[in-house]
Amino acid sequence: MNVAHENTRKTAEKRSAHAIMQPERLGASRITSLSFCRSMLRKVMKEKWKIERTRFDLDQNGYGEACYTITTPNQTFSFIVFSQHLDDQERSDRVISEKWDITFALCEGPITPDKRECLHRELPRQEAGRGDSLDLVWSRANRSTRLFDYIIEQLTNGNQPDSKILAKTGYMIRTTAVYGNGKFGIAPYERMHQEHSFYGAFRAQMFAVFMIRQFSFELVDHIAQAKNPRAAKLHPEIKRYLGVGNATGLGMVPYLISHPQLIHTWIYMKEEALAKAKHAQVTHSIIERLLQLLDRSIAYFQDYPLAHVQAFAQPSELVNELQLVRAIVAEYANHGTMQQKVPDNPWVTLCEIASTSTGMETQELVNTLLIELYPEIADEFGENTSIVETYDLKPQMQLGALKERIHSHYSWALRFDFTDPDERKYFWYRSAEKEEPRMGIRGEEPGEEHEMPVNIAERVQALQRTIAAESDEQTVAEFVLRYPEHKWIIRRIQALQGFEYGEIHGNLLASGLLPVHLLRCKLAFFGAERFDPQSNRWVRVTLMQGAPLVEEIGQDFKDDWIFPVIPRWEDN
Repeated sequence: MNVAHENTRKTAEKRSAHAIMQPERLGASRITSLSFCRSMLRKVMKEKWKIERTRFDLDQNGYGEACYTITTPNQTFSFIVFSQHLDDQERSDRVISEKWDITFALCEGPITPDKRECLHRELPRQEAGRGDSLDLVWSRANRSTRLFDYIIEQLTNGNQPDSKILAKTGYMIRTTAVYGNGKFGIAPYERMHQEHSFYGAFRAQMFAVFMIRQFSFELVDHIAQAKNPRAAKLHPEIKRYLGVGNATGLGMVPYLISHPQLIHTWIYMKEEALAKAKHAQVTHSIIERLLQLLDRSIAYFQDYPLAHVQAFAQPSELVNELQLVRAIVAEYANHGTMQQKVPDNPWVTLCEIASTSTGMETQELVNTLLIELYPEIADEFGENTSIVETYDLKPQMQLGALKERIHSHYSWALRFDFTDPDERKYFWYRSAEKEEPRMGIRGEEPGEEHEMPVNIAERVQALQRTIAAESDEQTVAEFVLRYPEHKWIIRRIQALQGFEYGEIHGNLLASGLLPVHLLRCKLAFFGAERFDPQSNRWVRVTLMQGAPLVEEIGQDFKDDWIFPVIPRWEDN
């Protein structure tokens, strides 16, 4: 079987913003080959970066300092880690914590004695500390106490840890934030210019996560061997299976609102890649590859440690629906039909069947796997994650054109009834303690006077009411002079001309809002998986689970590590 399609020679049709920009659909997002950690590791492997441990001054309990030198084809970086004792009662997922087991930084250039002294003083303080423009990333992490201690106990006794116990958590350490882009006075994003090794959205942060994962492996080996010189070392298969945990709260949501051109860039990249995959050539080997990916995904969700994930589809539901999808692909492999009909375009037909027979999460899983089938698509689109955002007012535009723009691209914003208190239940503000975004209940909680501008739909409606009676020939400049309160939303509407995926088609003030949907959207672009919502406002995830190891850099690399299955020692 070798099916080629005439329309592969032209741009395939992408899904509309109306179809995919609702919070619920965004909340079904998953890791793809375009996710930032995936593209970052492809770059590391392709360019054969050299990572060398240059300092490892840890005591028998793993407290002390470690440093690594990273050499890329055109730059040198340092990764430094400070590990300290932390009482159990001081350990927390919360971003407002003030103490952590581990703090770490990714820096440009070598760590000089003066630089080391400065980092030793400032880095463990995090929000209270100050970095400099050579620091690209600052972060912190805590040990996942039960699993961390269990692994050390097993290694000390000469054993490998039980894979099924590992699967319950999936990581040994968990970060609470991975900061870059000027936070704490460290390097602004503009420093990562196009020739920079970490050019691309959040690549420096994802590499820092990759490195702290490596440190966690070396840390448990060190502690176990300090207890018993004949201790076992963590097996490479187990190391690949383990990732890095992360706990993320509301702080990510306003980012999606305040960077609409960037969000469009990411979603456009994914939708363009999906459209191209759906119309790509289909061969026997490609079909077999999809069946393998479906089998792996089914196994992954069968072993999923979370029986109930609240706002998201249950793992058992995903397993059942993926098995249905697999049966359709197997039918096509064996008979050339899908549901007893010969498809004109198999992947388009598969997506159409999924859209009527499965839920949103399975539909997006199918999309992830279709992109996965064609590595060349990831190479083509995976570098398109950065943009210089501009939001300039166009004073010469006539109100007639502005009215048409609202009608054609903001009809979603006009469906909400803001006279209903439930549509304005919440307000968003920044906390004084950590300057982190928070949600408050309007009329009940303090901070409303500091409300953040996330109410796009409400502002669009207010603008529409005001301009309805105005002449179409009037310019924006004339209008703004009389109604300056509308300048912000007019500038946004104008700046998003051509950025159809820039707006979330939802009401962030509504009583029914589930912020975890929007958290998951951004986390999926990072490359997160194992979404475990702790409430409708924060979620635990795992990064880099299944990813290659530092010692594998320079070897043949197949970018095929998502949805890892539990290592089965009994099969070996």
